[in-house]
Amino acid sequence: MKMWILVLGLFFSMLPGCRSHAQQGDFPVLKGAYLGQKPPGMMPEVFAPGIVSSPEFVDFKGSFSPGGNEYYFYRLSHPSDELIPTIFFTKVENGVWTKLAALQISQGASAFHPCVSSDDKWLLFYWQFGPGGAQRTGFYASARTDTGWSVPKYAGQGMYLTSDKSGQFYTTESVWGNQPKHYLARVTFSNSLFTNYERLSINPHYGNQTHPCIAPDGSYIIFDINVENGSLYVSFKNKDGKWGEAIDLTRHGFEPDTRGAYISPDGKYLFFSCKGDIWWVDSKVIEKLAPK
Repeated sequence: MKMWILVLGLFFSMLPGCRSHAQQGDFPVLKGAYLGQKPPGMMPEVFAPGIVSSPEFVDFKGSFSPGGNEYYFYRLSHPSDELIPTIFFTKVENGVWTKLAALQISQGASAFHPCVSSDDKWLLFYWQFGPGGAQRTGFYASARTDTGWSVPKYAGQGMYLTSDKSGQFYTTESVWGNQPKHYLARVTFSNSLFTNYERLSINPHYGNQTHPCIAPDGSYIIFDINVENGSLYVSFKNKDGKWGEAIDLTRHGFEPDTRGAYISPDGKYLFFSCKGDIWWVDSKVIEKLAPK
């Protein structure tokens, strides 16, 4: 394990700012799982360089559909005022991944954090003020129909969203004020609305736990500490159902300022964001840390 940490640290150090240098060209013909990309091993790799992760944009928080045949993520440009945060997607048609396109139902205002529900019936995303600033800021839900996604409806408050295979959702609950506080929370999603926010008790807290990422089987949760140069932490669920003390992943090879974790629906790969790109790595790098 120590050797892997040293190798991973060397890997990150060789990549200035964790940026990808692949160039955006004509959209290639992509076939197979995960946009036809070769799966990574125990060393992180940029996900779909020049396609999803592009040096022209800041790319963040992707979500695959449960069947793995759709992928949604959001991006903004450098500088950020050139392109408001916009959700893009690609899906498999006739065995080939389609060219990236902006998600039309989320147009009109900044859109973040797409999340496809584990039953594949809902697409949820964070919408800042809604179209034209006339609606509430928060998560919106679109139902899958025979012709695509329905008109989004306000679902409730939160920031970032994740769900396990049972359909249990987790989000960030924020308390705003002179010193904002952020908490991880379980939330019930029923009749297209969020109810019953229940804060998680995970130490250390630091007053700013954000961006939860639950494992598909619910056995662990990864999150950010929302401070300057914050980083990822992981907490494993104990046999009594309580969450164990969080483990700082910077002590296990991950670079600071690594955020926005996401576990693939099959539980095999960890995706995360590092200074503008989306990366992925075998989820065994997390599973190895589980208490014996």
